[in-house]
Amino acid sequence: MNRTIGPNGTYAAATDYPGRTMGITAFVLSFFLQVIALILGIIAIVQSRRAGVSNNLAIAAVVISAVLIATGVIVWIAVVASRLT
Repeated sequence: MNRTIGPNGTYAAATDYPGRTMGITAFVLSFFLQVIALILGIIAIVQSRRAGVSNNLAIAAVVISAVLIATGVIVWIAVVASRLT
């Protein structure tokens, strides 16, 4: 972790890069709340790209969320179709 010296001589933690915390949050949420994780992951990617750094956890969160949402929609359609026939 990067540290900087504050005005009173104490150490203060510096932010590594924008979007990192949101990327971690999106990654964790991608397994439980996919839509929220998808939105947070996209925001984290945009923030990181503006800062000129990559955010692999945010990218993973977007991919996992999108795959799980698509899988859920396909399963839902299959269940509804099986009940109609």
